[in-house]
Amino acid sequence: MAYDPHRRTPRTHRRIVRRGSEDFDAEGVKEEQGDRLTDGERSAQDDRRILGELPPHWGIFSERG
Repeated sequence: MAYDPHRRTPRTHRRIVRRGSEDFDAEGVKEEQGDRLTDGERSAQDDRRILGELPPHWGIFSERG
């Protein structure tokens, strides 16, 4: 079919849908430990992690010192 600039109906986009390779099983989702933490516990855990990652000369920010 050749291009005709005077065609009566515009060409429509045909959507191509292909099945993906992912399989999701909602029944098999496991609950992790972090899912059960409260906001306060999560905040305290983040604070401990951040303080543990600081260089040793930043000890003035440590809760121990």
